Amino acid sequence: MAASKTAIVLGGGGSRGIAHVGVLDVLTEANIPIDMIVGTSMGAIVGALFASGLKPHVIAREMSALQGNNIFSMNIFSARARQRDIRKQMERQLRDMTFADLQIPMCTMAVDVITGQEVAIDSGPLIPAILASAAVPAVFPPVQIDSHQLVDGGVIDSLATPQAHAMNADNIIAVDIYPPLETDDPWIDPISAIMGFQLPFNLFASGDWTKTPGMVASMWRSFRVMAWHIHQERIKNYPPDVLLTPDVSGYGSLDFTDVEGPYLAGRLETEKHLDAIKALFADQPNE
Repeated sequence: MAASKTAIVLGGGGSRGIAHVGVLDVLTEANIPIDMIVGTSMGAIVGALFASGLKPHVIAREMSALQGNNIFSMNIFSARARQRDIRKQMERQLRDMTFADLQIPMCTMAVDVITGQEVAIDSGPLIPAILASAAVPAVFPPVQIDSHQLVDGGVIDSLATPQAHAMNADNIIAVDIYPPLETDDPWIDPISAIMGFQLPFNLFASGDWTKTPGMVASMWRSFRVMAWHIHQERIKNYPPDVLLTPDVSGYGSLDFTDVEGPYLAGRLETEKHLDAIKALFADQPNE
């Protein structure tokens, strides 16, 4: 009997995705085999570094270089300059690698903003695919690959479990870092929600949470409800065998002032579910 193939799905969520490093650290320590990786946004970044052969503690060291920053601090004026900064950081470790050079097969998830198509990239140059998967609208520009104008895969959903099913994985471990809807202040302004801190004055909401919210706060909440509904439906229709949900809801997606917290959250959640993960391989033949 052939050994089963295990996929790990690493979700998007900006700085919350540092939790993936903690997850991979525990799985590596426990000798859990990972045969394929599906990554979205920060999940694509961490996944590619791991698939290239870097150990989790090395990836953690790379992430610690962002300590005390947020994405906008790289270049406050230009989205393209911020994207170039990310590219330079990726080139330090990945250089001119292609998907074929990876030690673990991987695909990154992006969305074509022209056609609305969800695009899985598993061939060609690695860094453009990562940049496309992490091209958060309004933070980074779209990335053109072939005929596609690609942005962050989280535009459709941050956790691509359907792709792991499409790759015929026997076991699927998914790491979901998308913040639960119920953890939000329902009328928080978008800047506070994304950056991870509360503005000293509220630009967008009504200022009194017992009354009707401002237009932008209401629109942001409506977007969150829609995205959360899609997210939950896809997990229901394409379930993983083990779903890890590190407690990173208190972190803004662009806030890197604390990288140790998400990392430890990833470790803690994986350790909590390690018996369930090991059980996936209980009936496998010995090597």
